[in-house]
Amino acid sequence: MKGTTRRKFFGGAAALAAPLAAGTAVASDDLAARLAVLEDSSAIRTLLLHWARDVNAGKITAPAPNVRSLTLDADAAIAVDANGTATARVPCTVETVTPIGGNETLVEMARLQGDGVVRRAERLALHSTFVKRDGFWHVANAELRT
Repeated sequence: MKGTTRRKFFGGAAALAAPLAAGTAVASDDLAARLAVLEDSSAIRTLLLHWARDVNAGKITAPAPNVRSLTLDADAAIAVDANGTATARVPCTVETVTPIGGNETLVEMARLQGDGVVRRAERLALHSTFVKRDGFWHVANAELRT
């Protein structure tokens, strides 16, 4: 009688363990997906920092006219889609430089001395879209919004 009881016990335990093993497989798939999103978000943050550095150096076109420098905040909101695209919203400080208009003597003197511009700093948000090609993220579009 003892052997029958043990078989029933172990048989029941095996029946209970099967759903747990299936749940573990689902959990590991979910964990892998979450890890992939974190890795993609980190790659996009790095790309944004390099992109802003290139804008500040004048290597690439700024997202708005008269932008002299762009300083990104650390708190970027990044959404990664499963189809290989992503969006990001990053608060930033933008310094713009607008030439002073006119031909007055003081304006001409300011231009000759290397000034003659109006500098302005304002808080904006950089809205960007990204696309993943050949395993790497690329900036598809970037614009500054209030």
